[in-house]
Amino acid sequence: MSTKPTQTRHEKAYMTLLRGLRELDFRGPCVPSDLVLIGDHAFPLAMNSQGQVLMAASLYGSGRIVVLGHEGYLTAFPALVENAVTWLRGDGSENLSVGVHKNVKSVSDNLSKSSFQAEVVGAFSGNVGVYVTDAYSVGADVKDLVAFLKAGGGVLIAGQAWNWAKDHPKENTLLQFEGNKVSGVAGIYFSERYGKVECLPVYPQIPSSWMAIV
Repeated sequence: MSTKPTQTRHEKAYMTLLRGLRELDFRGPCVPSDLVLIGDHAFPLAMNSQGQVLMAASLYGSGRIVVLGHEGYLTAFPALVENAVTWLRGDGSENLSVGVHKNVKSVSDNLSKSSFQAEVVGAFSGNVGVYVTDAYSVGADVKDLVAFLKAGGGVLIAGQAWNWAKDHPKENTLLQFEGNKVSGVAGIYFSERYGKVECLPVYPQIPSSWMAIV
């Protein structure tokens, strides 16, 4: 079976998500998780010189998800976040409402300058087009979020799992970390490994060496 149509769709998504960006400077205070990608639908948006993925996107059912390797990136990269929300809303969707979890409410300030109607919420409710959250606040909403994604919703989720892994040394991060219960259905996992930070150019195509590394 050819993966060509999938690749083309990924390339188009990649270009939409990184539109207008020349570089992504990760050299701030945030220490991200190295993201693990599995399956045909997940693809990297930012990959460092060691082949670690710091941001990724994927498709699941009729929906879309963007995963950032640290919650600080929701405010560090406002243009990327706006691009992400646009892509996550899906083609042809009229729903401009964005639910923003209260723990990452600064995202709503950024989106208030756009055409989206961002609303800060205490938990997920399914009547939004896109839901933005950190990876630590999804515990009670995992089933609903997965169903929302499958039905065509968009989820932007950000966080790191190395801190959690330190506190839960006997547990399997890929399976037990809260954020992975949502992003993992789409083949993107927060790992306990630190991602190396640097200033990365935005490549015209999806960073291509990633499949070899996985």
